[in-house]
Amino acid sequence: MPRQLLIFLLGLLGWVPVTRAQPSAQILLRVEPGSKHFWCRYTLRLPAGAAPAPVLLNLNRSFRVLSVRSPRAWQVVTKPYWYAGFQDTLQGITLQYPSGDLRPRQITVTYEGNLTARYATDQVLEFSRNTVWVPFLPYKEDELTKYELEVRVPAGYDVVSTRHPAAHRGGRFRFRGTTAALEPTALISRDFQRLASAPPGPPITVIKAGALLPADTLLLAQATQIVAFYNQTIGRRDTIPRFTVLLPGTNRNAAGLLDNAVDITYADFDVRKRDDRLILAHEISHKWWSYGSISGYEEWLNEGFATYSSLLYLQASGDTTGFRTELAQRLASAAGAPAIIGFDKATHDYHTARRVVYAKGTAVLHALSTRVGNELFVRIMAATAAQKTATTEAFLTTVAQEAGPETQRWLRDQLTR
Repeated sequence: MPRQLLIFLLGLLGWVPVTRAQPSAQILLRVEPGSKHFWCRYTLRLPAGAAPAPVLLNLNRSFRVLSVRSPRAWQVVTKPYWYAGFQDTLQGITLQYPSGDLRPRQITVTYEGNLTARYATDQVLEFSRNTVWVPFLPYKEDELTKYELEVRVPAGYDVVSTRHPAAHRGGRFRFRGTTAALEPTALISRDFQRLASAPPGPPITVIKAGALLPADTLLLAQATQIVAFYNQTIGRRDTIPRFTVLLPGTNRNAAGLLDNAVDITYADFDVRKRDDRLILAHEISHKWWSYGSISGYEEWLNEGFATYSSLLYLQASGDTTGFRTELAQRLASAAGAPAIIGFDKATHDYHTARRVVYAKGTAVLHALSTRVGNELFVRIMAATAAQKTATTEAFLTTVAQEAGPETQRWLRDQLTR
């Protein structure tokens, strides 16, 4: 039997993992901080058979597309359209290829634009997940993508990302890694301040645009404790080796990033406040909970899991009263909400979607924990995290493997009522 066929068959039986080639991206970003203007050349490489026909790429509608090039593409059309995944209008770049052509694709999009006040201040420019500054395949925002990002800035400016630069010379900074398709990140400023954790434990770094405050030292300590807790519990089969907390100060929101980082933009963020501790713990846990599709009910695998993980940290840190109070609020919000399985976000308002994805997801996980006990529940969560679970059916399979078919049937009932 040919070796390749043997490996494939063994993979189907669960004895050998079957791997699939990942998309890759090469990105050149040139930035003029004074005018907040940028120019970008983004080259996406898709493995053979991985791209739909035609190929559709999404891009922020406020940017101007200068050119789109791809070998064998016989038609390229760029026009705005309503993207249900974001409930917003984006630019759709559609590329047509000859029928039956399943060869690898290489697509280069060149575009320019200006960052708005939501992502740029006099102190920093933020190119992040929330900026939607790179093209991506619809509903594959979180698909793992190998990338190389080169950022060019004027002399005197610094560039930071979710990891240290692989190379830095003059005003050129190069970063390499693997992260979600939408998450290559670059912050640009003249004044970054850094804090770093002390060993032992994974190195934790806080990078802030502007002057450090006492609250930032407390944030570093809290992030170190959260990472240690998760590495011993939900993440023990896929631990965090390093972590970066980015503080651009653009005062908008917080986002967990797959490449062992969080982007917390709130200017007054202070972990002495319970809400902010929960935000930090929630976003750090997205290192594991980011694979469910954001366009449908599978998003509960991201947000319900991250919410309950943050509550578990609150409880473990000794704030039992806070745990009970916050859990009670979410259980109350979940009461009477539609079922998780089959929930259609497109036909419900934002408030109802949050009740299902965040609150009801939390309620179901708490019920599961109560049923099986903490030790088995943590084992289920750790297995789910290690498998990068993206569907509810896959989660149900893990529950059956760890807790038995009866608990699996019980859980399915909870998710469909």
